[in-house]
Amino acid sequence: MKFKVKNLAKIKKAEFDIKDLTIFVGKNSTNKTYAAHTVYMLNKLLPQEEKFDFFNEKPTNLFTNFYKKKGKDLIKILEKATKNEKLKEIKNSSLISKEQIIRMVTLTIDNSELKKIVNSINKYILEYILKQINNSFNSEKNTILEFIDINFTPKINTISITNNKKEQDNLLFLKEIFIQVYNSYEQLKINNKEYYFPASRTGFVLAFDEIVSGVLRDRFGGQPTATKLTEPTIDFISNFSSIKSGNFYDNFEDLFENNSKKSKTINQLLEFIEKRVIKGKILEEKSSHNYTKIFLEANSKKLDLHLSSSAAVEVLPLIIFLKHFSTLKDKLLVIEEPEAHLHPQAQIEMARLLIMLVNAGAKVLITTHSDYILNEISNCIKLAEADSKGVENYLNAYGLNKDIIINKERVSAYLFKDTDDSVEVKELGIDKYGIFNDNFDDVLDELLDRTEEINKYIDLKSN
Repeated sequence: MKFKVKNLAKIKKAEFDIKDLTIFVGKNSTNKTYAAHTVYMLNKLLPQEEKFDFFNEKPTNLFTNFYKKKGKDLIKILEKATKNEKLKEIKNSSLISKEQIIRMVTLTIDNSELKKIVNSINKYILEYILKQINNSFNSEKNTILEFIDINFTPKINTISITNNKKEQDNLLFLKEIFIQVYNSYEQLKINNKEYYFPASRTGFVLAFDEIVSGVLRDRFGGQPTATKLTEPTIDFISNFSSIKSGNFYDNFEDLFENNSKKSKTINQLLEFIEKRVIKGKILEEKSSHNYTKIFLEANSKKLDLHLSSSAAVEVLPLIIFLKHFSTLKDKLLVIEEPEAHLHPQAQIEMARLLIMLVNAGAKVLITTHSDYILNEISNCIKLAEADSKGVENYLNAYGLNKDIIINKERVSAYLFKDTDDSVEVKELGIDKYGIFNDNFDDVLDELLDRTEEINKYIDLKSN
């Protein structure tokens, strides 16, 4: 999915190409979270094939509001577009109703009048998306993002309507065009389900019950919580709450059978995290009212979360969600600061895990400050370009499998950099030698320079 934004917080303008693995890297306060939030909400707002939602009325409701604003003017344009088109009328007998007339007309995007209609619908849909994204920030100013545009041209197929009142033809044609344009955005969706893992996950996990009660009080008119949360964070809390209360279903079948079957790959991912990242095992135990309590098992001891390592608690939400996913093939995972509370060696393992998630079918977007994660992802890109025998030796030496290898075409990376009064977003080059990035070099150079300077002072005193 490609899109561009203008005036997103301090970001004056930026263009993004969201791939299987997308990396937002940069210093603190460079608006990486705002960009990740926007990707999450954009994917959430795009339509999807509703296989089981028989009550989805969003396209119709959107059209009603659209028609109030633009409908009458566009009907006149549509009359011009269909004036020279021959309508095919097919009489159809029905046992349920009286004789119906099916009218069909083929309209192409080359029709200049139709282009005006499609452009107007496109503009309205983007305005709707922009408004909803701004609402999702839960900001009093409500203008965090000023402009968004998606690199996309919808296609219109043959339009047919069923109607026995000829005077309503153009209204029904307009509605059908609107629904086709709206539904065509489905092909832009990164994956059908999106999950957000906010920064400061340790705080959310340890204070979870109080946070949830505050959000619920706020929503249902009780004593509100003083803390404002964004929509992606509220989604995270809601999903985590559903898991703990036994009401989380990964697919339609689980709703009836309640026996979600994890793929073999997910079990392998869980084993990788527990053995190589947190050095322990996350346990779930049902208590009263089907509520789940979570513990860490380490060195044959079962620990409450407040007594567990910060690394385990920080990674815990991802582990818990994986335990309740039956597949990763329909999921977008947006993970803020996956390196948080992790030792550099564990950060390297986390980088490998991110690629394993992608190779298991997920789309993954991360925000990071970690040179270790960025460099290890570069190494995994390089492995896709390396000699096969050398790669085999490398993987065996480090106890790894080919699922940590990723092709460079599947990765995009962006550097968020402070300027005088704004943030510049620069796409980082990626080739067979990995990701081009000097984001951390200047900091390291400065540290080494200061170290050398202090060493000189020590030598002066000694002399």
